[in-house]
Amino acid sequence: MAEEDTGEGMNEILRKKIWRKLQALPEDKQYEVVDFIDYLSSRYASRPAPGADPFQHFAESVHRGLRRTKASTTAMKGTMKVLGAADRVIESFREAGRGFLAELEAGTPEPPPKDDRPPPEKREIVVD
Repeated sequence: MAEEDTGEGMNEILRKKIWRKLQALPEDKQYEVVDFIDYLSSRYASRPAPGADPFQHFAESVHRGLRRTKASTTAMKGTMKVLGAADRVIESFREAGRGFLAELEAGTPEPPPKDDRPPPEKREIVVD
């Protein structure tokens, strides 16, 4: 999901450069980058970072707990993969809800149901 450019924050060129360099690093070093960003934010940020949605916050908490307990890399990857899939499902529900609300606000009528099936056969039931 693309973020709107509000004139504040990071420009798109810098965002892409950071993303490209981050992807080249091994996963354990990517987490060190996140830790360093957290440190820099705590020292120099002029405004708080935008808050994460509740599910993202939950996933980050789970990840912190796994790192704190020194869980295996395989366990962390598997857990985060499942949480990532769950986040995609939740996001698809959000998008469907937004579409529904937009249609509701616009007053767009629901399309009539498609009747692609032929009518059922007429059968005579004989009871002895």
